[in-house]
Amino acid sequence: MEQNADVKESGSGYFRFIIEKGASQIALRRFSDWDAVGRAAATASGSNVRKDTEFYDYIANITEKTLFDGMIMVTIILNALFMALETDYDLKYKLFGFFEIADEFFMAIYTMEFLMKVYVNPAVYWKNGYNVFDAIILVISFVPMFADGGDSSAMGTMRIVRAFRSLRVLKTVSFIRGLQALVVALFKTMKSVVYVLGLMFVLMFIFAIIGYYYFGDPNTGDPENWGDLGNALFTLFSLVTVDGWTDLQQNLDDLGMNYSRIFTIVFILIGYFVFFNMFIGVVIMEIQHATRRFENEVQSEREASLTQKKHAIIQRQKNEIRNLIQSQTGNFTKLVEQFNKSLRHTDYTVMEDLSTSMSFIDIYLTTLDHQDTTTNKLQQLYSEAILILSDLLEEDLIEMEQKALRERNIKMRA
Repeated sequence: MEQNADVKESGSGYFRFIIEKGASQIALRRFSDWDAVGRAAATASGSNVRKDTEFYDYIANITEKTLFDGMIMVTIILNALFMALETDYDLKYKLFGFFEIADEFFMAIYTMEFLMKVYVNPAVYWKNGYNVFDAIILVISFVPMFADGGDSSAMGTMRIVRAFRSLRVLKTVSFIRGLQALVVALFKTMKSVVYVLGLMFVLMFIFAIIGYYYFGDPNTGDPENWGDLGNALFTLFSLVTVDGWTDLQQNLDDLGMNYSRIFTIVFILIGYFVFFNMFIGVVIMEIQHATRRFENEVQSEREASLTQKKHAIIQRQKNEIRNLIQSQTGNFTKLVEQFNKSLRHTDYTVMEDLSTSMSFIDIYLTTLDHQDTTTNKLQQLYSEAILILSDLLEEDLIEMEQKALRERNIKMRA
């Protein structure tokens, strides 16, 4: 209280006190949540102080740039292209040793990316499942370089291991968030898909047993397709995918088993049109939910970015006002004039009204689109009403003319 009284007694000091306290209260009121998060992050980062701050900031600045991710994406695409060209034996023979050198070059880039990201923040890196998957692919890619491929069995194993290099293409999932949403959706559908596949397997098992006893007789049946449980299940798999089912049915018809058509039709109706489409429907529904969640996350990040920009704008304006107050030695009018000179027409204006939010603007534009559609339909309705009224009016005029003509004829006859 005594400090506030001292400030009030000095004129310029009282003005400075009002401006600074008022601006700070506005900023704190509007962005208290953001400030709390920022203070928590600053406290957490301050507790783990690194000694190599300059080098750490340099590496972190590189990994956070979009150009770095773009370079890795281009590397993945070129690596996939080179792996495709390597399958051509003639080209591989002409460019002997080139593809091996190119593969080592790509491995060097992937290793550099791995080391840089782990160096910047190892805890966050290993918590991300996509990063762990990238690290596993990197380890698998290193196996052919250090393994000994002397004997023939080892050479066959090496070819299998080298085939796993194609998994590097899946590194693109780590850089495209839309693909990440689809991958998450596919993993979330596993539970429902397992239930559907379990019911389908039970159905196939029942029909396989029935088909074995009806059509698997070695003398009068079709033992090649229905001779045992394994062949019967494989045949039913062909039926449930509707792949070549006509040929299977034709074999039974040639053996005189025309009643097998009922068996085939019933199984296809239940297996394909019910269970198989149910499986596809479950996957599509989960992908739609994942797409909505992804759009909501993008919207939340956009709103958080806008909030941060608002905070930065208000902080800059506070600093400008504070600098003006500290440099001010005259009256209030000169202070306002100097502040007006510092304003620019490109400055952002922080708005808190509902009508300036992105959600309101999206809803408002959608409402305008619906309003335009309604207006067009009303115009069409009015046009049809005018046409009908014009036809009725024309019929009334013709009827009136005919009536007048009849009355005139009657008078002439009279």
